Amino acid sequence: MTGQPCVLCGGLDREPVLEVTLNQRDTPQTFRLLRCSSCRLVMTEPRLAGGELGAHYGHEYWGRTDADNPAWVRRNQRPRTTFLDRYRRQGRLLDVGCGLGLFLLALDPARWERYGLEVMPVPYQEAVRRLGPDRIVAAELTTAALPREHFDVVTFWDVLEHLPNPCAALKEAFRLLRPGGLVLLRLPNFSSYQARRFRQDWYALSLPHHLYHFTPATLTRLLEVTGFRMRALENCFGQENYHALKHSLLNRMTRRHGARGGRLRYFLLKPFLHPWEWISTRLGGGSSLQVCAERLPALPA
Repeated sequence: MTGQPCVLCGGLDREPVLEVTLNQRDTPQTFRLLRCSSCRLVMTEPRLAGGELGAHYGHEYWGRTDADNPAWVRRNQRPRTTFLDRYRRQGRLLDVGCGLGLFLLALDPARWERYGLEVMPVPYQEAVRRLGPDRIVAAELTTAALPREHFDVVTFWDVLEHLPNPCAALKEAFRLLRPGGLVLLRLPNFSSYQARRFRQDWYALSLPHHLYHFTPATLTRLLEVTGFRMRALENCFGQENYHALKHSLLNRMTRRHGARGGRLRYFLLKPFLHPWEWISTRLGGGSSLQVCAERLPALPA
């Protein structure tokens, strides 16, 4: 099975991993997950683009938030800000795909000069309202034409898997970072217990939004070929992992037993979810990975 060259290794051969049919908007559509036979990166086909993909990022996608409440924002973003504080305490930061701007709002403006990129109109408008038009740019990372070596940190929180070319995005992050600058990211772990156990029902699969599906091995290779040295690669535990597990279970139950029967079975199993999350994560990895990587002096030859 062949197609466009793999963005990570240039390989052409693919092997099928999973086929999923969605019934959103009353029009069934089938997506295939294909694995590169050379580097093992998994990608989604067909890949929606433009307005067809944008229709899947409506108001409901961003969920309900209390973004105008500073205390709520700090609590909501604490896993990300705590991870950042372990490696860098101040500087100029760019958040790629900043959404509603919550992560930027959670940062101390006395320590951080905060900027964001967001192309989707709904979150862009909200981020601009809270942070100002001089701080949020409506552009893709690879076309924003930001100054070279201008940032100390570039973050991709649940973003890299959405991008049409994650390799090009990380190369641009390399260009924007000062030597020794950091890239921080979080994304779903396709080798996790939840991904293997729930397959098409896995909450973090999120088709058609996710164009790529990473494992620790493919993510490490991607960072290395784009000029970064891994400083930390960790499984995410706790509340966010539990949230993914409960929604994966709900997806499985409702697909097999219908809305009413599925929810009944879900609530019968829900008391066992916390120990299930604890055991499964430690045996099979968290549903998400978080990474800190450092920009090397020059891209590999």
